[in-house]
Amino acid sequence: MTDKEMKEYVKGLIHKYGYYDPIGDRVEALRLGKIKNTKLLDIGAGKGYLAILAAKKFNCDVVSIDKSKGKIKLARENARKEGVLDKIKFKLCDATKLPFKANTFDAAFSFNALHHIKKEYSKAIREMFRVSKNKVVVTELNTKGVKAFDEYVYPEGDHKSMAIDLKELEKKLQQYSRVKRFDRKLMSTFVCEKNSGGKLKWKKNFG
Repeated sequence: MTDKEMKEYVKGLIHKYGYYDPIGDRVEALRLGKIKNTKLLDIGAGKGYLAILAAKKFNCDVVSIDKSKGKIKLARENARKEGVLDKIKFKLCDATKLPFKANTFDAAFSFNALHHIKKEYSKAIREMFRVSKNKVVVTELNTKGVKAFDEYVYPEGDHKSMAIDLKELEKKLQQYSRVKRFDRKLMSTFVCEKNSGGKLKWKKNFG
């Protein structure tokens, strides 16, 4: 998607819903998570937007993963076009079985990715905490967001059936740390500082 096409796309979304911006929402989520000058793990490469923005605007070194070869190829090409391919490594792997050692990254980030693995997203959360030294940030759609995505953003999908219950998500995150929740019009961002509390013991669960 070219810059012109993206601007037209965003303009249509704003006209329809008044507030959705696929780039701006990612930037805001990164700001809420205070992600800057960080070695970052991006869960779910998609088109590469989150990784590109983290590298370009927040000076992060990023490893972006996806289990789709097509998505990895697309995200890598977009990163090349944006001139940040030297700051992003793309890896084909499963978010529920990350091939990284404990505390490899400063932070792990999932932007609207966990609902794609709804049945196993608890495993992905556990893995994010395992490989992150300091922070885990998760953004997921709320009820309005699910409706907007199904009606306009990605009408070919079925986000209603994939949607994650945000109260349940928050409880799962609270098992590992204290959680700051930021509710926005279409989605909520959960910022978790590792070692700030939680019901599970780190040594027992993460070695």
